[in-house]
Amino acid sequence: MSESPVLSDASADRKESAAEAVDAVDTVEESALRLRWRRFRPGVGVTVGLGILVVLFAMAYVAPLIRPFSANEVAGAPFAAPDGTHWLGTDDLGRDYFVRLCVAGRTSLSIALAGSVLALVAGSVVGFAAGVGGRWLDTVLMGGVDLMLSFPSLLLGLAAVTVFSPSTTTLIAVLSFVSLPHFARIVRARCLEVRELEFVLSARISGVRSSMIVLKHLLPNVLPLMMVQLANSAAIVILLESALSYLGLGVQPPTPSWGRMIAEAQNYLTNSPWLVLGAGGALLLSSVGWGLIGEGFAVSRRSVV
Repeated sequence: MSESPVLSDASADRKESAAEAVDAVDTVEESALRLRWRRFRPGVGVTVGLGILVVLFAMAYVAPLIRPFSANEVAGAPFAAPDGTHWLGTDDLGRDYFVRLCVAGRTSLSIALAGSVLALVAGSVVGFAAGVGGRWLDTVLMGGVDLMLSFPSLLLGLAAVTVFSPSTTTLIAVLSFVSLPHFARIVRARCLEVRELEFVLSARISGVRSSMIVLKHLLPNVLPLMMVQLANSAAIVILLESALSYLGLGVQPPTPSWGRMIAEAQNYLTNSPWLVLGAGGALLLSSVGWGLIGEGFAVSRRSVV
């Protein structure tokens, strides 16, 4: 039996509608992917910042492996000028300055990154708890955060370090502690904003647990801000670490760090300026690199929103 013209036309219309629906879905998915790419596409600032950090990390972890000297080895005469053997000269004890600069970068960069990541984790926990835990918990937690923010970070770090014996572990803990309030405030503010949106209210009305709401709805919306703050925090933390090490309350000898190297070389600035300029320049570049990454992601996010 042959199919009637009416049924044939209806079938063709259904196929055409299905094809249009598929095209519409593809268009929506393509638009979503394009929007996601625009959000995470690195700008010039991010590219430059990443380039600076890649060079610094490569120097910190790769360069010492290809040099014939160790960081604490007496490799020549004291205060030797830069030459083919000692690329940045030697320090007051005759140690190769380039190798010490690279090993110090490994110390300072690792401490700054570890302290910032710990601050992100701890601060996010406090921020989420304050944002979804109710008025009483919010008041208590934010009261503590405001109290910490009322003190300068360096002063708070000095007070905390003096309570414990100076060490790398203590320094990381102190730096994460003084950076925690900034993450907590940002996460809490974003949580208070997102939790009033319709899809979050619908989830709460449906009986979804608070932990699932945090993981499924709040965290994805807070994560971009957390990444921006992570980069900004690393830029500040590495300066705090160097300041504490400069004052003798951070990394202890014989482990080199940029702040400690500046403190050791400050008396020789006139005769051997490279001893201060090398560590100071590396410290400046690292802070600028992290700052460019944070600012680049922040600008990219604002342009999309």
